[in-house]
Amino acid sequence: MSDTPHRYAELLTLLASQVRAEGELPVYLQLRQALTRAIQDGVLQPGTSLPAVRALASALGLAPNTVAKTYALLQDDGLTENRAGAGTRVRADSAAGQQSGLLDLRRRVQELRTAGISADEVRAVVAEVLAK
Repeated sequence: MSDTPHRYAELLTLLASQVRAEGELPVYLQLRQALTRAIQDGVLQPGTSLPAVRALASALGLAPNTVAKTYALLQDDGLTENRAGAGTRVRADSAAGQQSGLLDLRRRVQELRTAGISADEVRAVVAEVLAK
């Protein structure tokens, strides 16, 4: 991720708006939901590193154990993988990654339609690619 500091800042802003100590759910579950949404919505792309546990905890004013617990749940959910020395990354083969890819495809098709490409032309290209 070439603009990692910018992406982390965007992610931290998003998480800070969704994780509240006074929320109905425990904070670690709120964080899990927010990160899951970020993965599903493509804010965190497959292969993207999540912020280090201590860095995220510090930025959100949480205990490191809270963030570590959340990261463990995301791994259990099959959304992330943790590699010693490499941190936690969004899994490239996760269902969320696949959903993100489909979301990207939908956006691109909408852009093509807006640009005047007919539905038949889009279908023909998709059929051609699928036939390979």
